[in-house]
Parts: sequence; C-alpha cells; structure tokens
Amino acid sequence: MYNTLAQEVARLRREVAEIRRGQRVAHGASIENAALEVRDDAGQVRVTLGVQSDGTVGVVAQNGPPPGALTAPIVTPSIAGLRVTWDGALADGSTLPLDFDHAAVHVSTTSGFTPSAATFAGTITSAGSGGMLPVTPLPYAQHYVRLIGVNTSGAEGAPSAETSGTPVQVDGPDLTAGSVTAEAIQAGAVEADKLAAIIALATRILAGNASGARVELNENGLKVYDGSGALKVDLDAATGDATFTGDITGSNITGSEFQTAATGERITINEAGANKILVYDATGRPVGELSGNGLLLEGSSGAVMQLDPDSTYPNLRFTNASGSNQAVINVVEAVTGDADLGLNSGTFTGSGYSDMIWRTFFGRDFWAAERVRNTSQSTYVGGRIFMDGTSAQIGYLDATAATQRGDAVFTTGNVQLRARLQHLPPASSNTAMYMESAAGHTGHMLRLYNNDAGAYRLSVDLAGNTTIGGILTAPNIVTGSVSITPSAANTPTSVTVNGLNLPGTVHRAFVTAQSQVPGTVLECTATNVNANSLTVWVSRTNTTTTNIWYLVIAS
Repeated sequence: MYNTLAQEVARLRREVAEIRRGQRVAHGASIENAALEVRDDAGQVRVTLGVQSDGTVGVVAQNGPPPGALTAPIVTPSIAGLRVTWDGALADGSTLPLDFDHAAVHVSTTSGFTPSAATFAGTITSAGSGGMLPVTPLPYAQHYVRLIGVNTSGAEGAPSAETSGTPVQVDGPDLTAGSVTAEAIQAGAVEADKLAAIIALATRILAGNASGARVELNENGLKVYDGSGALKVDLDAATGDATFTGDITGSNITGSEFQTAATGERITINEAGANKILVYDATGRPVGELSGNGLLLEGSSGAVMQLDPDSTYPNLRFTNASGSNQAVINVVEAVTGDADLGLNSGTFTGSGYSDMIWRTFFGRDFWAAERVRNTSQSTYVGGRIFMDGTSAQIGYLDATAATQRGDAVFTTGNVQLRARLQHLPPASSNTAMYMESAAGHTGHMLRLYNNDAGAYRLSVDLAGNTTIGGILTAPNIVTGSVSITPSAANTPTSVTVNGLNLPGTVHRAFVTAQSQVPGTVLECTATNVNANSLTVWVSRTNTTTTNIWYLVIAS
C-alpha cells in the first residue's frame, strides 16, 4: 500500500511539472493581480510583466548580460572639481546593447582603484550619444576616473580604463562655511557682471522617468527622450546646434540664414539676404545655386550649367571653363501648345561672320540641322539637312548666294538633284553607272532637256531608241575632204590624208566626189586605210580639180 501511494505522488508531481511547462495565456485572457515572467533557455527570469514585488505595475528587465567595457572618460579640470565626459561608445567599438541604461562614474585618488559604492560619483545616462557629469567638490589632488556600463537589469560591466585629472584651485584661501555672514556683505556689492563663479550640480536636472520619457538639463545642454529612452531633441550648449528627430511644425521662418557649416563644404539658404540656396565645395567655392533665376551648377574647372525656366525661351545653358562661350538647349512655343526644341553650339568665326553656330532644331512637324548666324538664324551657309512630313533635303545651301545651292530633295518616289553631278566611282569590276527600270515601266530610260532652248537634247526610250537633238561626235569616226587635180585625163591621181588618230584595229573608208558634172568622174576610191592615214584616188575624163569627201570608221 505504501509503495502504491508513493508511486502515485511521484506521478502527480511529474504531471504538475509538465502542466507548468506547457501553460499558455489564451487570446483575450487577463492576468489578475499577478505578473507574467519571460525566461531564457536556462529557466532564468529575464523580464517580468505585470505586478512587481513592490506593488507597482510595469515591465522590468532582469538578469541581462552585463554590457562590455566603456571607452575611457575624458576628464577636464574645473574649479574645485572635474568635468567627466563620455563619448557614448564601447571600448571594443561594438554597438551598445539595446538594454543599456547608463554609465556609472567612479572617482578615486588611488590609481588602479577598484570601483565600489564608496567611489561612485554619479551617472551619465545619454545612451548612444554620451554626456558629461560635473563632479564637485573635490580636494585639490590628482584624481582617477573610471566608467562602468549598467544595463536595465542593473547588471554592471567591466570598468573602463582610467583617466586622471586635478581640480583647479582659485587664487587665495578657500572660504569655509559660515565665514561670510549676511551682515558682512555691503548692500549693492554683489552685481551680476561681477559674478564669475560656476554653479555646479552634482548630478543633472531631470524631469520625468530616469530611464523612460524625460527631459535632462546639464552643462552639455538640453535633451528630450521618449518613453523607450530614445533621444528625440538635442540642444547642444557648446555649439548651439539643435537636433530634432521628429517633424518641426510651426509658422514661417523669415529673415534668417541657414547653413550646414560655417566654412568649407556646406549649403546655405538666404545668405546675405539674397533669397538663394548656395552649395559650396570643400574649398569654399560656390558650385551650385538655386534662385528665382533657376538652377546653376559650376564644376571644378569653372564650367557652368544653368537651367532657366523663367526665360522667354526656357533653356539649359552650358558655359565653358573660361566663360567666353556657351552652348544652349532651349524650348520654343512659336504656336500656343507647341514645345519646339533647339540645340545650339557655341559661336565661332566662319564664312565671313564671327557669330556662326551649328543648330539642330526640332520644330512643328519638321527637323533641321544647319550652320547659321547666331544673331540672324535665317542666314545659313554650309551643310544643311531639312526634313518634314513630305520631303527631305540634304546638301549645301548659302542664303547669301542662291546660285551656290547644291542639294538633293527627296519626295515620294523621286529625288531632285539641284547641283552639277560628278560621278567618280572607285576602280572595280562593277558597272560604274547602272540604271534599271522596274517591271511595268513605260516611260523613257533617259532624257536630257535644255531649259533655255525648250528642247530635249537626248532621249532614250524604253526600247533603246536614241534621239540626239544636236551633233554626235564620236572619236572612232573621222570625216573630211581633200582637193585632187588629175595629172591627166582618164588617169587615176591620189592624195594621202594623215593625222587621223583613230582608235581600234579595223578601219573602213568611204569616199565620194563632189562634182557638178558627175558623168566626167570615172572613179573615186580609197586605199591604204589605217589608224593614222588613208590614200584617196580620183579619175575623170578631164583634169578638172575635184573635191573628194571621205568618211573613216574605226572598230
């Protein structure tokens, strides 16, 4: 019976332990006059949420790991005391833990001392940004200062390296308590401008929760923290700087100048009341400007870019480093609703003018690239491209001399060349000039028209029939005449014609006598025909001088 009872008790204990480990708070449940504990893997309580041991209600962190060693303090001597400053960082450079609460300041006259309750002098609670604690009064001897980091669980870390300092003593003996009475002070002897003492407090002035929402006032300035201990407002007493992490809402700020730094690289607003935003580089040279005139940027070479949306033609201007020339991109609204775009180079000297520019213009359904005068952009001299919805022109135009035009105009299915044509193909095995009509073509293959004469000078129809409206001169054809006086009647007489200079290897000659009495001419012929000469013969019934026409064809 005893063994059965013991076994049952052991079983019940195991079940209770399992129930405790498996307990969960149901959704929508409440905790009545109790607390919820959060434990780590080792079962140690880390956070208590609810009613605390002292009867208060809240969230209390417990048993957190101690923070690492802090950086060494900066110690500055003051009258009868020391100013202890911490930069808000850990000695190893790692990030402060989220449960960090404050830095405990310990002061001793013994080097290498171990911090204790007897050496505690106060706290610096500006977690993440550091702070300063004045420690007074102190004897006029060398003191050693160490810092210890403390988390929200109250766990302390290792002490920091120590820094020494000696309080400053005023000239003359110190006053002791009660040595100056009210009766000893003459009326009116203490004036504001004669007060030179420093009123130092042993700790900061704090309003609110020491680890939560609070306002702190000390020698460093004024700091405001939210309920989680995050710094929200920081007014620095040394620099006068103000830092706000939230929005600033209020009335207009007028008559002021804003700048990110006093010298060097910085941004200023309304400097000298000029109503501008200026940007300076590291040398203190202004390189950017935003004003009512637009936006201006200046490079290290002195080159400038200026955007002016308020101009008659809103533009972006590029000025060279010396400031002697500029290129412009502008927008033109020649017709309401248009946004024509012009790209203009800097000026140069050419064609007898000192203000020539190259311009590309995107207009109302047209585009042009041309060389024009900057002061008279209808005066164009040089290469020009013009395109619109019905045609394209490319070539050379001179508005000052219309006879110098030399361009090609492209329209639907047609190209009009308004210039002399010199065709200089490179050496190759291909045809130098080739023309091929499309299937179904019915017009001429080639026609040459003389506008002054009002007549065609050459026509080649689709069948290849060629009509020449003038004299055809061919290097392989030579014509001429010679005069022969027969040596006797009925006797053949000849004359040799030289200097023919014909090409080819085969030469054929045709001769005929020019006579008013044809019956008296018995024979007219040619012999010894070659590239340079031929012999013309004639024989007639008398000795009358006879003109002989000749025609020689080379092939």
